[in-house]
Amino acid sequence: MRGSPAALIVVLVPLALWVSTTSADVTGVVRELGSNTPIVGARVSLQASGIFTTTQAGGNYTLVISDGTDLVIVGASKGYFNASVLVDAPAVAADIYLDPIGQPDNPEYSIVAPNNCSGCHLNQYLEWFDSPMSLAGLNTWVHDIYNGTGTPGGMGGFVYTRDSIYAGTNSNSECGACHQPEMWVETPFTRMNNPTDPDYPSESAMHGISCEACHKIADVDVSKINYPGIFPGAMTFTRPYYPDQVQYGVQGDTDFFVQEMMMPSYQPQLVAEVCGLCHQDKNDPDEDHSFAGITSEPTYTEWAESPYGDSESPMYATCVDCHMPPTDATAFCNILFPPLVRPVGSIRSHTIEGTTALYLENAVTLTAQTDRIGGTVSVEVTLDNSLTGHHVPTGVTVRNMILLVEVSRDADGQPLTQTGPQTVHDLGGIGDPAQGYYAGLPGKFYAKVNHDASMNSPTFFTDAAGIVFDNRIAALDTDVTNYTFELPPGGGDFTVQARLIYRRAFRFLVDAKQWTEDGHGNPLEDVAAPDYGHLMESASEAVSVQAGDFDGDTLVTLDDHVFFADCLSGPSDVPAPTVPTTQQDCLAIFDLDVEGHVDLADYADLAVAMEAF
Repeated sequence: MRGSPAALIVVLVPLALWVSTTSADVTGVVRELGSNTPIVGARVSLQASGIFTTTQAGGNYTLVISDGTDLVIVGASKGYFNASVLVDAPAVAADIYLDPIGQPDNPEYSIVAPNNCSGCHLNQYLEWFDSPMSLAGLNTWVHDIYNGTGTPGGMGGFVYTRDSIYAGTNSNSECGACHQPEMWVETPFTRMNNPTDPDYPSESAMHGISCEACHKIADVDVSKINYPGIFPGAMTFTRPYYPDQVQYGVQGDTDFFVQEMMMPSYQPQLVAEVCGLCHQDKNDPDEDHSFAGITSEPTYTEWAESPYGDSESPMYATCVDCHMPPTDATAFCNILFPPLVRPVGSIRSHTIEGTTALYLENAVTLTAQTDRIGGTVSVEVTLDNSLTGHHVPTGVTVRNMILLVEVSRDADGQPLTQTGPQTVHDLGGIGDPAQGYYAGLPGKFYAKVNHDASMNSPTFFTDAAGIVFDNRIAALDTDVTNYTFELPPGGGDFTVQARLIYRRAFRFLVDAKQWTEDGHGNPLEDVAAPDYGHLMESASEAVSVQAGDFDGDTLVTLDDHVFFADCLSGPSDVPAPTVPTTQQDCLAIFDLDVEGHVDLADYADLAVAMEAF
């Protein structure tokens, strides 16, 4: 782990009822307004305290709190507006009646602009503004991939509208379902507003993933989690009729009602499943909206299938727990007076970070173990994904990681030659390593690589027909690789270094599109020295090799003479030692005069070295 930020995985334990030294029960029943039907599983909270319970059979609840007067008890359940009662604790028969929302869909509804939300929620607006979420509709890489219009070099490499086998039958694609969702809510299946349009950027493009794009989602059908984004039938989006309004949230204890502006409802799927709408999808090779093809973005299921996604596990943590860390704010609303004060840490950031430096540098741990045996240095590198709730790397399939393992001589920086087969895949970039083209170097390339129907790879996920390989590291898994390097004759001091580097795209694609910035206009580390990517983790270790010290105990002793005798070859012959000792071992340790053989002149130097000890 690099740096020391707040933990990125928040390990939660099931919430026990908080019992003070002077406790009082509030009991009652939560019912549906009108029908009086008991609601099982409803959330009942002491407002702004973090204390809550859940209704049992018959809609009954018992909330254990401190005694007090004028306490606001809020009931909430998915699909209902929140409601509250005012009690003096202890209290009985504190029944709460929840009004069902009914899921109206008003095609004339106008999505509220984010700046309007800022009037009450300024902190959240400022956190969201200029974040990747707000810029999603303006992402130049998305436009380059879709129709090549995002940057001057955008027509290089893959362009969906030109190169995809589906361009003729689905020219609009589904990019807008995630990157410009407001547009898709109003007119599904339309193409993104892009830089060639006279009205670009439209309001939908400028808003990106806006307040209402998330807080109007009433339900996510998890059985259709592989459908892309705001897709009709895969989720329910509430567009209310005037004068009603609804805003879904996860606090479950809000009772601030202003018709036409704010009518709160509890939506627990906002902590993960809503994220899955755009962070989990498959392509649609049958073009029948079944989305049963190759998984293009698997982040949600990677999480859901891990212990972090198991609500019964002590490791349970949601997308919100990690990617929306707690803030120091104590109030959600700017206009309430007096303000409704909440505990510090209960209000979360709306910046919603992902592949920022903070997260990349705290995604995995890297350890390197070095050993010197004879004339070789062996290195074992372990990557442990114990800090991230999904695979690393994750997201769209062009994202990748490169592990580089190097051993160099301190005196001149000369890299040692690797003898093993573990090298970086060609997708690490073919070319000059000094310019970040790492293919063939000691190390490993991590990615999910797809092929198309003609077995060409890599292909963009829209056209994927199969997977060539997927060697990404799953949550809580480890990956171990081993390397062997030949020591040069003469001994000396050496440095072993292992670096794990994150790249936002395959290097050949970056070159083809001439990208020098990421999709949000930030300098692109993939093409910048010294790492040509973002350095996630690194480890280094010093290795000192004493000429003549064959057994690696840092001393030249009579034990080393035994190995020398086995290596002795004469002034014109190469060593032919007994197996398992190799010619390389002999030359690296006993060719003290660096003449390419082991002879009596080397023995004289060996004797001098032994006298030194």
